[in-house]
Amino acid sequence: MNKLFLILFTLTLLTSIVYPQQIKERKMKNREKLEQLEKIKLIESLDMDEDTSIRFFARRNESKREIQELEKKTDDIILELEKSFNTEDKNQNVKQKQLISEMLKNRESIEIKRNQFVNSLGDILSTEQIAKLIVFEKRFRDEIRNVLFDRKSR
Repeated sequence: MNKLFLILFTLTLLTSIVYPQQIKERKMKNREKLEQLEKIKLIESLDMDEDTSIRFFARRNESKREIQELEKKTDDIILELEKSFNTEDKNQNVKQKQLISEMLKNRESIEIKRNQFVNSLGDILSTEQIAKLIVFEKRFRDEIRNVLFDRKSR
């Protein structure tokens, strides 16, 4: 009886460890596929040649990396704000104001980085291509959001 219990326990434990890893891997694959789809559609939409697309995506990846770092900082600040709800420190109000200020500065920095990226494209893309990029990014985000909401509502 003890052996049976031990075997069942071990199987349950292994399943509970492996299943979340599979979910995470699936999400990563889906994210990579989505990024590849976005790149392909972007190249088609902007009608870029190989050299231009290499230069563009190198600059875009650098900009995305910087923005992701700022977004991570914003996420950390939000976590700190959430933690502050559960403490009864008298200085909590001051700390929350400081965290809110930091978060707003981070959001501003993200927008500045996005603007710098778009403004830096003048040596790679034409004005029309930059305009198409702006329209493409907005429409692509909206399409993805709609697909995700449709999937969730089902």
